[in-house]
Amino acid sequence: MSNSSVPSDEPCYSLPLRALHWLTVLAIVVAYGVTYLEGFFERGTPGRALIWWTHISVGLTILGFVILRLVARLVGPVPPPSAALSRPVHLASATVHVLLYVLLVATPLVGIYLAFLRGNEVTFFGLFTVPSPVEVDRTAAGQVIEWHELLANALVVLALLHAAAALAHHHVLKDDVLRRMLPRRRRLG
Repeated sequence: MSNSSVPSDEPCYSLPLRALHWLTVLAIVVAYGVTYLEGFFERGTPGRALIWWTHISVGLTILGFVILRLVARLVGPVPPPSAALSRPVHLASATVHVLLYVLLVATPLVGIYLAFLRGNEVTFFGLFTVPSPVEVDRTAAGQVIEWHELLANALVVLALLHAAAALAHHHVLKDDVLRRMLPRRRRLG
């Protein structure tokens, strides 16, 4: 049993919200990280196509996770803010969370629009494909890719700051902020 897990009587997020949180983290790492493999493949090769197929499919997965997270927050219980947080820190945390949700929605949507502007269809792991509903416009695509990259970079930077704050709460302040998003520990006996 890990000491970093949440005791069963301490308020924490529901299992669906905790699972979706960590699945979203993993999906962001994959979607962002896979783009760095592009340089290993020539344009028009199957390897490069696989990189972008994966990037787009995982980007759509992120969008799906965010929608599920928002629904889970609306219909399920959400613990009150940690008592360890002062009012200003709670407001800062809430602002960061809103910005993260905005970026988690905007980044994939802009990426979808970019694919369409390039004349590409958008596929989700080969399960379904959406053909481009817009006319090919390489000039606009050149501008939209800059927005997509800016949003993706902002998302990663904000997510890293979010993670650093959670780790600081856990290791320096030794409060319950991070533990509320970790697996729960069962009491024996």
